[in-house]
Amino acid sequence: MIKRFTDWLLSTFVRDHENLSDPAVRARYGFLEAWISIIGNIILSVLKVIIGITLNSVSLLADAAHTFSDVVTSVVVLVGFYASRRYPDKEHPFGHGRVEFISTLIISLLLALVGIEFGRNSLTRLLYGNEVTGTISAAVIMLVSGLAKEIMAGISVDLGQRINSSALIADAWHHRSDAIASALVAVAIVAARYGYPAVDSVLGLVVSALIMYTAWEIGSSAGSTLLGEAPATELVQEIISLAKSVPNVMGVHDVAVHDYGTIKSISLHIVVPSDMSFTFAHQIASDVEREIRDRFSSTVVVHVDPNDEEQEENLLLTMAD
Repeated sequence: MIKRFTDWLLSTFVRDHENLSDPAVRARYGFLEAWISIIGNIILSVLKVIIGITLNSVSLLADAAHTFSDVVTSVVVLVGFYASRRYPDKEHPFGHGRVEFISTLIISLLLALVGIEFGRNSLTRLLYGNEVTGTISAAVIMLVSGLAKEIMAGISVDLGQRINSSALIADAWHHRSDAIASALVAVAIVAARYGYPAVDSVLGLVVSALIMYTAWEIGSSAGSTLLGEAPATELVQEIISLAKSVPNVMGVHDVAVHDYGTIKSISLHIVVPSDMSFTFAHQIASDVEREIRDRFSSTVVVHVDPNDEEQEENLLLTMAD
């Protein structure tokens, strides 16, 4: 259902949405997700603030602040994709795609600060008292809010997976953690109604821990990529398979992938028969580069190695003669 809805959004609002190799099209995916998040979060956060003030609920106000923080992070996503869509230039020959990873780090830092503040407020209310009035209708509103956030998370995940964007996946985690938080707040409201107001503060601490855990997960992932994280095994195997699909490629090794977001820089060594002419070996290397470049948005450099086993075999035959 989410996928079909996302397909409709893309066909309606994203021009040339199937051309994912174009940084401008990729950026439009980010713009779409960001605006859906901004509009949806503003509506939900205002609703939660009104209810939270009425009920004097710290967990509900914390959840409202968490929801509004998603507006800020979605603006970061918007700015990040605006910068990353720029084409390579003299100073940045591999493009500006790593701005996405920087945006993800900013999102995680903002999320961590929000989580710390939630935890401080919840702990204070737990130690010094907390009066909460709860209604079933308010709890229902929170559950509906959680459902809305989960739908937004699903859209963000789908868009993020389509363009392999850590920033959109990070924003999806904002939505998902907010959905879980809304469910916890609904429980706190009902508990307060039946004489257990401390549950509000306790669940506020749970929401805080959830936010900080999410911040760590998405921040460490983005930081690892910026530091030069090893490519996924599946990606390396796909590159090897593409290279081996070219005739006369006997082996592949030393595959290296540098991720620049919209562009990848890939290098590898291929093994060819040792008696092959330089011209023919060069043509094979060019064919391998084309196969990989057509599959990924990347620059590709192929180094040609002769088949050492074949050389050793020929040398042994010569010595035997």
